Amino acid sequence: MTRLYQPESCLLQYSNVECATSGVEIPSAGNNKFCGGFFRRSTNLVPKKLKVLHVSEAFGGGVRSAIIHYITGTDQYEHSLFARVRVGHETLDVPEGVEVHQVDSGLKAFFLEARRVVREGDYDIVHLHSSYAGALRAILPRGTRIVYSPHCYVMEAGHGAVKNGVYFTVEKVLAQRRQMLVAVSPHEEQIGHGLRDDMPSAVVENIVMPAKVRVGSSNSDSNAHRADDKPVISMIGRIMAQKDPEFFAHVCSELGTSRYRYRWIGEGDADSRALLERAGVEITGWIPPNRVRELLRSSDLYLHTAAWEGGPLATLEAADVGCPVLARSIPSMESLGYALAGTQPHDAAQAVDQFFADPEYRESVRLATKAIAQAGTLDRMSRNLVDAYDEAMRVL
Repeated sequence: MTRLYQPESCLLQYSNVECATSGVEIPSAGNNKFCGGFFRRSTNLVPKKLKVLHVSEAFGGGVRSAIIHYITGTDQYEHSLFARVRVGHETLDVPEGVEVHQVDSGLKAFFLEARRVVREGDYDIVHLHSSYAGALRAILPRGTRIVYSPHCYVMEAGHGAVKNGVYFTVEKVLAQRRQMLVAVSPHEEQIGHGLRDDMPSAVVENIVMPAKVRVGSSNSDSNAHRADDKPVISMIGRIMAQKDPEFFAHVCSELGTSRYRYRWIGEGDADSRALLERAGVEITGWIPPNRVRELLRSSDLYLHTAAWEGGPLATLEAADVGCPVLARSIPSMESLGYALAGTQPHDAAQAVDQFFADPEYRESVRLATKAIAQAGTLDRMSRNLVDAYDEAMRVL
């Protein structure tokens, strides 16, 4: 039996083909086969879906959302999931029909079991998500067709020069194996090419599913949610180093509370929370997604202060409901097309003041945000992912 790949990820299996002479079987139009110099018609031509295994060591947050969107957007494939769940995300909640292999033990067991599942599963593509799952590149069986999505390379994080140097070296070694990079931003793709300049790659940007109600540039429903007429400036995320609550607090302290209100949607580190509260920031804690969108609709500006990112979902959620987005100037956000607020809290504070004082600048931020919202569709993401998997099938 011979498995042959066709574009648009249609795999065909041929069997029971009679050949008068021995030779290599070559597919031709229709149900014909070329056998040793002449054609015979196949009597058993069976379509077979491309089999994709998604592997995640920490199935939760943005990685979970990306995988769910990949599965939802490409239902022409047969998707499976191998996952070690995050605390608080024990309910996987994946689309119906997805085969799930769930591991609740430690990293060693995760690696060994993942290798076994890949070896026995006959998958066409094994899509590794994030750095720990990416380490499987060192031990997966030869011949495995690997697609790797870092969802923010680990050396982008603020671990310090020594650790980041070690992480860079590890990623560089692992990048030498035959694989394809599927990045969530042009910046992430650029990092991958710095690890191996001839690595096949594609960019598949993150999306959010659209809200049922969109608002215009004025966020006209916001007055119903306000205690006063001050503009509301919001930020979403876990209160932790990656989202840099200290940066946000410094911006708020410089701007003061007489003209603006500040809101952090999320929860986290107690010391950082206290710092935010001293700067006059209201902290909502974790709230349901529909309430998050309500608060974004009632916000006049979303200020994203993360120190490093892959392709954040929070900014996409803000853009989707029409809340203008200003982002701290970091390479990933610049590559994704966001309006930038500078690298320092003082720069960001000035950008916020300019946003509310200068109609022309405000409109430029609004238009940049609108362009991101319009581009971030499920259809576009699906086409990009199909193209990426098609390339992986051709070149790996």
